[in-house]
Amino acid sequence: NGAGAGAINEREIGERLALIESMMRTGRKTTEYWGWNFLLWGIAYLVAVAWSSFLPHAGGPALAWPVTMIFAVLLTIAIARRRTRNKPRTEKSRALQAIWTAMGFGIFIFAFPVAFSGHFQAQSYMAAIEVMLGIAHVASGIFLRWTMQTAVGALWWVAAIASCFVSGNSIAYVFLAATFVCMIGFGIYLMIR
Repeated sequence: NGAGAGAINEREIGERLALIESMMRTGRKTTEYWGWNFLLWGIAYLVAVAWSSFLPHAGGPALAWPVTMIFAVLLTIAIARRRTRNKPRTEKSRALQAIWTAMGFGIFIFAFPVAFSGHFQAQSYMAAIEVMLGIAHVASGIFLRWTMQTAVGALWWVAAIASCFVSGNSIAYVFLAATFVCMIGFGIYLMIR
């Protein structure tokens, strides 16, 4: 009887592990499904950087970032609503949405007041945004047990550290490099996957 109970427990443990692995795969598939969003935001960052850097007579940073980010938010909401219509919501999808929504609000709450308050300091500003992006990626990667997304978050943190030690246009180059790898590259990777 003791051997039979052990076999049942082992089988039950195996079934539970299989269920957990299945849930992790589903979470990764959900993240892969959202690859378009990483790509869209990467492009939005590039547009905002290009507009603020190369078209100063057209509003520069004071207009480029708010307009581009608000447009990206509205476009994200419209596309997400269309793509998720009639799809069941799971606890995992709600948790991932909470992570990314909190990160998005955090960046907005930080970025706009700093930009318009007169307390803007490029290195700290960019590093803070890169840290927030890293936190969302690492939290999602840990939650999904997905090394790739955790690594993307770590790359954002490397960019944040680099932003603290560079000056001038180099700050923009660090941010652009991180955007190409961590947003556009990761988004394309997810869409291909």
